[in-house]
Amino acid sequence: MACAGLLMAAAVDSGIAKAKAPPAPASATSGDDGDMPQDAGSGDDTGGDDMDGPGSDEPVDAGAEGGGASQIDKSGGPDVPIDVKAPPVAIRLSAHLTEKGPELAKGLTWRIFDPAPKADGKLKLVGETKGGSVSLMLRPGTYFVHVAYGRAGATRKITAGRDFSSDLILNAGGMRLMAMVGKDQPLSAGDVTFSIYAPEEDGAEERAVVVANAPAGRIIGLNAGTYHVVCKYGDANAIVRADIHVEPGKLTEAAMYQKAARLTLKLVAEHGGEALANTAWSVVTSAGETVAGSVGAFPSVVLAAGEYTAIAKHDGKIYERTFSVEPGLNRDMEVIASAENIVPPVPPGGIPAVPAQPK
Repeated sequence: MACAGLLMAAAVDSGIAKAKAPPAPASATSGDDGDMPQDAGSGDDTGGDDMDGPGSDEPVDAGAEGGGASQIDKSGGPDVPIDVKAPPVAIRLSAHLTEKGPELAKGLTWRIFDPAPKADGKLKLVGETKGGSVSLMLRPGTYFVHVAYGRAGATRKITAGRDFSSDLILNAGGMRLMAMVGKDQPLSAGDVTFSIYAPEEDGAEERAVVVANAPAGRIIGLNAGTYHVVCKYGDANAIVRADIHVEPGKLTEAAMYQKAARLTLKLVAEHGGEALANTAWSVVTSAGETVAGSVGAFPSVVLAAGEYTAIAKHDGKIYERTFSVEPGLNRDMEVIASAENIVPPVPPGGIPAVPAQPK
């Protein structure tokens, strides 16, 4: 798998010996290990904002109406029907990244499901709460408990009235991504986005998207495994990829190197002159693929390193210029509106065929 490079692949563990970073791919170096923050799961389970929620003493009423439902693994022992007439009983739930790790104190979303499928085959959500460890008041019976930590999750079947506490092991870690360009120049979070794809499964034709358009610098909770990460710089063709491994209880930090640069396009009457307004732009690769287009006096575009042709249409005339892009070299790219850069108009009926050469 081609990849851009990993600057750091470090991990942390809450009390477990630090693991070495996984082998870095080509054009990559590895960084130091660090401790996994307790709030690494902050952000909703779709990778959103912080999800600090109700305290551990806030109950979830299993008889209350819930929101949506979720497909859940139904493996386990026989179910005990929920006794909606019996008084609630207490049960304490906690979650750990690993079996030997401490309880997570924040960043969790707990959801309680009735194990009896509805008509559509899904399970009814009967309660939800957020925070760290929680104490719930549930009516006696069997439930599925799902805990989410960022994009990591675990599910367990419990029976209220028989179980008084339950620890869920997430087997999860965290990933924090950043991007670099040129000679170790960090790219701002607003310039790049990351898409994280699930670990490859046997027989799967394509990987599912776990997190789309994730920003740089945010810690994302993930189940342990190797994820395919796509980093996009700008809106054109500056895209790099890497496979990044997440270890249980550890934070993996990775920097992906972009071989690209930002250019400002200008159509000018003379070198250094004022950019001409109302100009339509196209940028074409050496293979003839159009990778960018816009209208304006000085549009900005991020392009992967390579050879291109800028085409500017203004006042009924078309001008063009070939140019190259070097990694990290941001600059203005001027097209001079002169006769030598003008594209001849296509004659009526199209371009005539080249006469056959006599044998």
